[in-house]
Amino acid sequence: MMIKFFLSIIICLHVTLYAKNPPLEDMISQMIVIGFDGQKESDKWVEQIAKDIKRAKIGGVILVDKNIQNPAQLKKLTEYLKAQNPALSLLVVAEQEGGENSAFSSKKGFIGFPSSYDMAKSKDIEESALMYKSMGLELLKSGININFGPVLDLHNKANVGDDAKFKRSYSPFEEIVTTYATLFINALRDASVIAVVKYFPVSGANLWDGFSTEVDVTGSWKFEQLKPYYDLIAFEKLDAVLMSHVMHKELDESYPAVLSSNVIQKLLREKMHFEGVVFADNLRSGSLSNHFDFKQRVIRSIEAGADILVFSNYFADNASMPFTVQKILMDAIKNGEIKEERIALSYERILKLKYKLSTKRVNHVN
Repeated sequence: MMIKFFLSIIICLHVTLYAKNPPLEDMISQMIVIGFDGQKESDKWVEQIAKDIKRAKIGGVILVDKNIQNPAQLKKLTEYLKAQNPALSLLVVAEQEGGENSAFSSKKGFIGFPSSYDMAKSKDIEESALMYKSMGLELLKSGININFGPVLDLHNKANVGDDAKFKRSYSPFEEIVTTYATLFINALRDASVIAVVKYFPVSGANLWDGFSTEVDVTGSWKFEQLKPYYDLIAFEKLDAVLMSHVMHKELDESYPAVLSSNVIQKLLREKMHFEGVVFADNLRSGSLSNHFDFKQRVIRSIEAGADILVFSNYFADNASMPFTVQKILMDAIKNGEIKEERIALSYERILKLKYKLSTKRVNHVN
């Protein structure tokens, strides 16, 4: 019975989302992932986000520390949100990469895992594979199906220390990064959770400053940083990538990576042959120049090749974020700044990702 239930969801997803020529507004809605306040069904903003899910105004939600109290509460919250529109195959996004600052901490009743740096330093491949298997199963039981991790940045030797914020990357050596990232990705795949590697092409100081400052890596970046991405793409391990905000003037003189078609389209897609989903987040942060206002950031990120925009706060300046982003992109299409074909291409990639999640879920249950 359970298998038949999930099969019916897949059929419904296929019929509903794969319909030809869906309204433009519906395609754009699938490109929006939103954060919110609250931890349970009766909370005001949980009810608001539930209405948006039911009306198919968003494609997913992101859960952060303020939404996560303990495993039982988290499971109940995600089940409630997914039940609002089963045919939508809601993306439920979280960030679990291990470490002391994880929202899935042992203090909240979760397993608790070493940081990436400590994992590669103190755990061998067999131990790490088992730990990541536990991580994947915990995410699955919690209702998470998209995880922002692991970090593929090469570790900056100058910042090795006891501070947890400097331990988000595995190693200064690309071979070690690729090896442990593969263990991470495989374990989550086995648990029907998609890993979104980050931050392409490198995050620099934003990796430990919380995306609070503008970062230029032109003088410090090395080609070796791309090696884990090249290898994981070649091994067919990458389903999704999260973009960086750094400036790299040799790649693009005018735009940071998340807004750059040179980086997303020409480098990541055309040169490196990545065919999966590109995520962009933190578009309101101080890591992007004030030269680009919010409207420009949204338009430029999509024009550059981003497929899904993630916003941790439900509200923009004068309205809800889903409404604001929808209006910005609809106006941009009417004005000729973005082509409808560009939206349709992202929509197609998102559908493939959601369909993959649905089929993986049935296989897991089976």
